[in-house]
Parts: sequence; structure tokens; C-alpha cells
Amino acid sequence: MSTCRKKNTDNLNNSTYSDTPENRQYKRFTFGTLLAMAVAFILTASLTIYRDPFFHYHAPLPAYHYPQKEYPANNERYLNDGISRNFSYDGIITGTSMTENIKASEADRLFDARFIKVPYAGAKYKEINDNLIRAFQADREIKYIIRALDYNDLVVYKDAYDETFRYPYYLYNDNPFDDVRYVLNKSVLLNETMSVVKAPDGMGSAVNFDTYANWNSYYSAKFGARYVLATYRLRKEDRPPRSLTQEERQMLLDNLRQNVTLLADEHPETDFYLYFPPYSICYWDILHNQEETDWHLEAEQLAIEELLKHPNIRLYSFCDNFELVCNLDHYKDYLHYSEQVNTWILENLKGEEYLLTEDNYLEYLEKIRDFYHSYDYDALHSS
Repeated sequence: MSTCRKKNTDNLNNSTYSDTPENRQYKRFTFGTLLAMAVAFILTASLTIYRDPFFHYHAPLPAYHYPQKEYPANNERYLNDGISRNFSYDGIITGTSMTENIKASEADRLFDARFIKVPYAGAKYKEINDNLIRAFQADREIKYIIRALDYNDLVVYKDAYDETFRYPYYLYNDNPFDDVRYVLNKSVLLNETMSVVKAPDGMGSAVNFDTYANWNSYYSAKFGARYVLATYRLRKEDRPPRSLTQEERQMLLDNLRQNVTLLADEHPETDFYLYFPPYSICYWDILHNQEETDWHLEAEQLAIEELLKHPNIRLYSFCDNFELVCNLDHYKDYLHYSEQVNTWILENLKGEEYLLTEDNYLEYLEKIRDFYHSYDYDALHSS
């Protein structure tokens, strides 16, 4: 009985694992397929790594054209980290959409430096600061940082991020394994890598920091009161004037200390040119309607007093240029202004007129308090 079982088992083993022509053909096919896939993956990855459309591994190749997409598909968050780590520069322009229309060539001329522009539309202070840290870690000698500090992001939690934007974390860390999402990405290969082509004359081009992320021409026909007043609606409510709470005060200080002043303290060799963007009179209309003007002014005063403690921070505000703020021809909505205003801001960062100091900031605050409390907001809508 046991002999029969052994014979049956031997027959089974021979029939299953014997090296038949069919099995050899199957093995060769499987090995060939796997090898072809591996070669395809290696070639795809190598092509993306070599051309590197997001500048993740190296600076742009001098003999290649890197096509720049028109707004609104600029891929800021895919490109900015590579620009910060791999380009040659000694000045950085950064911030939210308030800085997207800045022309780096104008900053080059005014500051006698070489600037890159790496804006992050809709970013909170932490995202901008995190990416400035990455730039310093790349061992650049950074002389200047020009950065807009948006009012509407002052009183937020220090670790807040705007998650409505797609964020390629795999491009912002030092883990090589998750780079497969970049180098083996079909969309990147077809839409980005294959668009990087060798220049016939050997004179390639990369990022033009005057036009990169610039949305001015996209909205060129949509500036003025007609468009600005359509971007918000007021709802009349009976509410007491709002004041800054102790919790909000601490939130603001934590936000500034972690995401603005700590980096300035760690890099005394760098001059930080920070400014509050000149939002339009309609922003102040919203504050007035919600009884939040004093709340805003309390927050601004606290921020100014904190920022002025740091010797390599030069702080500017342009909100007391009432002619600018009240001229809605400069704006496309109640916050965003034209590239001409960005040019004007750059020019004034090299002057003293709008510079806030220990000697003049209280006078500045009193000036804007009087103006924005007494402004005839009803006339704004009736006109």
C-alpha cells in the first residue's frame, strides 16, 4: 500500500515540475517580460531624471528649453522647491498670490542682486517658511528675502496649511524611494519631461522670473470697481465691535515666531524685507461691516511690535497710501492688485517712506485708524 502511494507521489512531482519544452518557453517569456518592464522603467526614470522638468535633481540643462506654462497652470508647488535648491541666486521673492506679479528683473536692478521668485498661492505662513528653510539648507549665500505678510493669515495656528492645493510632498523630502511618484509618473513623462527639448542653437531657456506665475495679463480686462465690488457681499448684522482675544494674541505670536522671526534670527547675514500688502478699500469695508476694524488694528500692532524686535528685518506697510488703496482701477478683487502696484512696492522697499520703525509705527497706526474708521463706505457702493 505504501509503495503505491510513493509511486503516485513521484508521478505527481514529475508531471508538475518536469522541465518540459512548454515550461521552458513559459519561463523565457516571463523572464523576458519582466526584463522588458525593468528596462522600460529604467529608461523612463532616466529620461525624467536627466531632463528633470521640476528641477528636483539638478539645475536646468543649459542647452535645453524648459517650456513655461501660462497662468493658471504654473505648477508652483511642483517647481519651487527645485528652483530654491538648485538655481543660482542670492535673493528670494516669496509670498502668496500677492507676490506672483513681481518681476524679478526689477528686484535685480534695485538690489544689485540675482533674485528667484517662488510664490505659493493661498499659502499660510508655515508653508512659505518651510520652503525658505529648504533654500537655506541648500547652502546658498542669500543676501535678501523679499516676502509679503498677508493680513488674513496673521491670526492662524502656526502649523496651518491650506490643504485645498495639491501638494507634492514627495518632492519636498529627502526620501529617494517615494521619488517613483515623479520619475515613473505617466503624466509627468508625457506632459512635462517630453516638453523639455534640446535647443537647435544650443542656447536653452528655463524659468523667466518676470512672467513665472504672473497672472496680470490673464485678468487684464477685469480690473476696476465693476469687478472688485462683485467679489464680495456685505451682510448687515448687529454685533458688538470685536477685540483680539488673549488666545488670538498668542496664536499670532506663535505664528510669527515659528514662521517668520526664527529664521531671521538664525540668519543674521540675510536682510529680510517684509511688507503688509495694500489690500483695497473693499477689504476695509468688510472689516467695517463686521465691526472688526479695531480687531485688525490690534493684530497689526502686535505683529509690528514683534517684528521690529529683530535687527535684520525691515518691515513696510503700504496701507496708508490711501490714494492707491481707494483706487479700484488697480484691483481685480478686494485683495489682489496689478503688476504695476508690485513694481511700485519694489521701488519703495528701497526707500524709507513706508518703512515702519520704533519711532513711527504708532503714528502710522493712528493714521490708518482714523482713515478707515471715518471712510464713507456707503458712498463706495452707491457710486
